[in-house]
Amino acid sequence: MPQRSNFSRQVSKGMGAVALTLLVAAPLAADEVPVREAAKFLLILATSAGSEGRVACKEIDMVMQLKKSEISVDAKANVAWSFNPDQTRFYASQGKLVVCSSRKLFAEGGAIAFERIGGRLTIFVHQANMAKSGVTLPESFLRMAVKQ
Repeated sequence: MPQRSNFSRQVSKGMGAVALTLLVAAPLAADEVPVREAAKFLLILATSAGSEGRVACKEIDMVMQLKKSEISVDAKANVAWSFNPDQTRFYASQGKLVVCSSRKLFAEGGAIAFERIGGRLTIFVHQANMAKSGVTLPESFLRMAVKQ
């Protein structure tokens, strides 16, 4: 019996390690989309939203990537890219459609977020925040998105 008891302890330790690994890995399940890739989707989104290749943005890495992609960075655009809560609140208060690096920013007024879930690009839409912006998007775009 001592061997079985020792075996049971080892199994319990192993199961605990597996559970801990799953708990630690769970928050990492959603990864940010790299700036270069997000800029491509932002262009498509801005065009669909009637912003015609213009995006409001203050985050320097995204500004540089947008300019490389020949997207005009324009504070008057109705679509904005946000990287943090302060930017999100600012753009949302101006009635812009706020596209975020994470859906965690939905609580601050973000309307759309690009994230990688299990390696696949997933687009999340916060319907109430999108409605507040007054910007409409084509139904074809909204069908591909996860609505929240």
